[in-house]
Amino acid sequence: MGLKENVEALKEELSAEEQFLESVIKAEGFFKRYKKLLIGIGVVVLISLLAYVAIDYKKNHDLKVSNEAYQTLQKDPSNSNALAILKDKNPSLYTLFTMSEAIKSNDLSKIEKLLAKTTDPILKDLLSYQVSALQKDPAKVGAYAQNQDALLADFAKLEEAFLLFENEKNKEAKEALNAIPITSPLHQIAQNFMHYQK
Repeated sequence: MGLKENVEALKEELSAEEQFLESVIKAEGFFKRYKKLLIGIGVVVLISLLAYVAIDYKKNHDLKVSNEAYQTLQKDPSNSNALAILKDKNPSLYTLFTMSEAIKSNDLSKIEKLLAKTTDPILKDLLSYQVSALQKDPAKVGAYAQNQDALLADFAKLEEAFLLFENEKNKEAKEALNAIPITSPLHQIAQNFMHYQK
C-alpha cells in the first residue's frame, strides 16, 4: 500500500509539473507571437509616465518662478525682469497684476487694452466691470449689470445707482437699487442706500 501511494503521489507530482511546463510553453508562445506588441505597449506606457512627470515638473517650476516674480513685483512694481517672467510663465497672473496697477492709477486705456487681449473669462468679466466703472457712465455700468454672466452684476447695479444719484436722477437710481434681488448680499446695503437718499 505504501508503494501504491508513492506511485500515485509521483503521478500527481508529474501531472502538476506537466501542467506547469505546459503553461510556461503557452506563455512563451504567447510572448513570441505578441512580442512586438507587448514591447510597444511597455514603451508607450514608459514614455507616457516620463512625459507626465516632465510636464508636472515644468508646471510646478513655472508656478514657483511666477510666484517669486509676483512677490518681487509686489515690492517693486517697476521691476521689468520680474514682469517679463510673470508674463511668460503665468499670463493670467500677469493680467491680474497689470490690471491692479492700472486700477491704482485709473488708467482706462491700459485696462481696455488688457480687456482686448485676455482670454480668461473671469478676468475678462472683471476688466469689463472696471472699464464701465472708470467711465463713470451710469448707462455703461447698467449695461454691464444686465449681462447675465456678469460676476459683479449686483455690485454694478449699486454703482449705477450711486452714479444716478450723483446726477440727481433719483427715480432711475431707485429702480437700479430695486433690481438687486433680495437674495443678494448687497440687498440690505441697497435698501439702506435708498432710504439714505430720500
